[in-house]
Amino acid sequence: MKDKTWVRLHAALMLTALTALGQAGLWWPMLGVSLITFVWLLAAHAPTLRQLRPIGGYANWVTLARWALLLYAAYSYPQWSDYIVFLLFLTVIISDGIDGYLARRYQQSTAVGSLLDVETDALMSALLAGIHYQEDIVGGWILLAGGMRYGYVWLLYLLGWENHKGADNPNARWIGATFISVLMGPFIAPEWLSVPALVVGSLLVTYSFGYSLWGQRKA
Repeated sequence: MKDKTWVRLHAALMLTALTALGQAGLWWPMLGVSLITFVWLLAAHAPTLRQLRPIGGYANWVTLARWALLLYAAYSYPQWSDYIVFLLFLTVIISDGIDGYLARRYQQSTAVGSLLDVETDALMSALLAGIHYQEDIVGGWILLAGGMRYGYVWLLYLLGWENHKGADNPNARWIGATFISVLMGPFIAPEWLSVPALVVGSLLVTYSFGYSLWGQRKA
């Protein structure tokens, strides 16, 4: 199975899970989809992962630890205080970048490792958005912002721009960091501050993906 096929299937299933959350309040499909599809990806790349030492490689073990902690935090958040949940997600954020460093340090850079890293970050946005929707902090629009990566994947495919080599979005990195930061806000900040920040962050991430989409069109 090609990685692009996996990315499209994963995106479609995550969009379906987000829809189930928005329409029926079902939380478990998001966790179930991410568990199944990530394991599927690892199984598809098992030959490559077995060649790394230790098996899987240091970098991928860090990424998988981030992913596992992400699922645990999203699954168990109702039983913890907001500050504990904040710390769990903050650990995932802080550890981002360590996997890239280890991949370079030990020459273990792989296509599957890069894909795991990107999709773990996208999953975090979707899960945080889902939590805030579940807790009635904001409306369903936050699910659109949190799932923007998955919609972007399918727009590129449907428009036939998937293989275009567009220019990199110079704003993507800082906008992504800003969006994750405001998604963390409701755990520690009052609603009068965190909700407007979520609105601004959602507008920024919509602009960012729109910019990237336009760049793909012109490629």
